[in-house]
Amino acid sequence: MRYAFVSDIHGNLPAWNTVLADLAVHRVDRIVCLGDVVGYGPQPAECLRGVYAHVHQMVLGNHDAVVAGRMSAESFNDRARRMIEWTQTRLGENARALFSSLPLVLRGPGFRCTHGDFADPAVFNYVRTEEDARANFAAVPEQLLFCGHTHEAAVFLTGESGNVYKIEPQDFELEEGKRYLVNVGSVGSARDGDPRASYVIYDEERRGVYFHRVPFDFEAFRAAVAAAPGLDPDLVPFLRAAAARGTAASVREEADFAPAAAVRVEGGAREADVGRALRRTNARLRATALLLAAGCAAALALAAAAWQTLRSHAVSYPVQDAPAIGLLERGGPDGNLLPSFNPNPAHPFDCPPYRVVLSDARVQSVAVEKWIPVLSSSNPRRAVRLSAPAIECDGGTRLEAMCRARFSDDFSGSLELCATLEREDRSEKTLFRRSFVKGPAVGVAEKDLPLSLQARRPGDGWELARGTTDPLPRGEPGLVRVSLEGSFSGRVEIGALSARRRK
Repeated sequence: MRYAFVSDIHGNLPAWNTVLADLAVHRVDRIVCLGDVVGYGPQPAECLRGVYAHVHQMVLGNHDAVVAGRMSAESFNDRARRMIEWTQTRLGENARALFSSLPLVLRGPGFRCTHGDFADPAVFNYVRTEEDARANFAAVPEQLLFCGHTHEAAVFLTGESGNVYKIEPQDFELEEGKRYLVNVGSVGSARDGDPRASYVIYDEERRGVYFHRVPFDFEAFRAAVAAAPGLDPDLVPFLRAAAARGTAASVREEADFAPAAAVRVEGGAREADVGRALRRTNARLRATALLLAAGCAAALALAAAAWQTLRSHAVSYPVQDAPAIGLLERGGPDGNLLPSFNPNPAHPFDCPPYRVVLSDARVQSVAVEKWIPVLSSSNPRRAVRLSAPAIECDGGTRLEAMCRARFSDDFSGSLELCATLEREDRSEKTLFRRSFVKGPAVGVAEKDLPLSLQARRPGDGWELARGTTDPLPRGEPGLVRVSLEGSFSGRVEIGALSARRRK
């Protein structure tokens, strides 16, 4: 697996497009964004749209956090604060919703990444010195760490002696007994004297880290600044910096945080796994990209009209199921094949790529609370269904599915976790149906659950349903669909849903 790490794009669309083209040449498997897609640059919405369409996972940056309302801009210097205020006027609710859902930390096979530092990711401290790096090495166990935030590419190295050294950015291969903290630099607003866009590739098989610098069309960037409505060019540090003119002048004075500031982002140090959220095929991407597409308002208006028309009887949203997930081409480090919930609070039935089916919308509804779907019903004789995209499976495949849900005190009726085989002849077979139980998981340790389920702890009222299919008949490939089905009165919070392959 070849991972590309990009960071600090800061609304610089020409730089992002150039990096994206360069990544295509280098044939990376995953693109991970380490935050600050927006801020400082003239095209925040365009950059966010392009990043969302192509990266496989993102962490939250400090500028992103301010846009989401998860952090105050009180520690920004005057120019940075005025710039982020302008940026907020160029982004809509869908952008804020996306930033609100992002984790602060990502974990991959043998590596960890965040925007600022690892000792306290919610504060966004800089890692600039060997002392900074020493605290970060002590805070987390992984051999390889990736971050951004300073806009300066760098490598920090430590070994058995415990001494930490800062070295110039250079390609290297991982060695036993040594640990590495890599700052990938900035795509759109470099501050290390080199105006080119910077990013890093990590080749998992070769255990190699490779730095890349690519020139981009600075005049196109300048033109975008001039064309941006209401933007004062003096607020754009990269435009003013001598580095942007190809000199070696430093622009460190343009740092966006005062060193003593300790403003914490809301939500704590949420973690996720590289390869989980934002995984999708091109077809699924086109569907979920409605979150950021310019035509989103029109689509929601049509959906609202359909809701008014159909509210007296059965409703499904979206009308068609999402494309199937390829079994061999999906699955993060924890094995989860299913994407994260990505609800759109602007519409009650929009939680792509999951599908909600209500048999009577007069007495049933779907809401979004704290970025998870909540099913409600006042009639225990009416069916409700929430289904995940189907998973393409070959004969002999076994799948384990799990869900954690929390039920209201007045809940009555039933809700079950189901797995169904959809054959090529379109016939269906129920593989299992499992009820929810209180307390810890039975037959599997809590630490071995998919990470999304570990976040919903039994002590907080989350109940677990878990089932494993028998091996599918040899020579009989098909689609396995995991869903929640039931008829009840009350409300249910759907905390996390997962499916993974079992031997």
